[in-house]
Amino acid sequence: MPLLFPSDPQDPQALLDRAKSASGPHFLVFFSSLDESTGKPWCPDCSDVQASVDEIVPQDKSTLVFVGSREEWRDPNNKFRQPPFKVDRIPTIIRVEGGEANVASSLDSAPRLIESDLRDPSKLKQFVA
Repeated sequence: MPLLFPSDPQDPQALLDRAKSASGPHFLVFFSSLDESTGKPWCPDCSDVQASVDEIVPQDKSTLVFVGSREEWRDPNNKFRQPPFKVDRIPTIIRVEGGEANVASSLDSAPRLIESDLRDPSKLKQFVA
């Protein structure tokens, strides 16, 4: 089932709160925003893995996070490049354990699948299992 596109700008604290309130694992899926002219992700790697991510990552246990336009993503001060997320490449999926008292502090050690790892459906399936 496809991941739900966010309807409005995403606040980092709201993302942490959503992950914290989840029961069991929750997946933060960091993706490029959609190109207004094509309606598709501006990042070729994100476009390449979108179908697999839609098929394999459970919608009810995940949050799709748009990191911004190409220009916003290139800014070293992009809010998702900063703590607590520290995402430096997209696409990236971070697996957090819901119910943890402080999800933000656990992000440094949380398992991640990054870029080319997402191209391997078996790795992605194992990661979300």
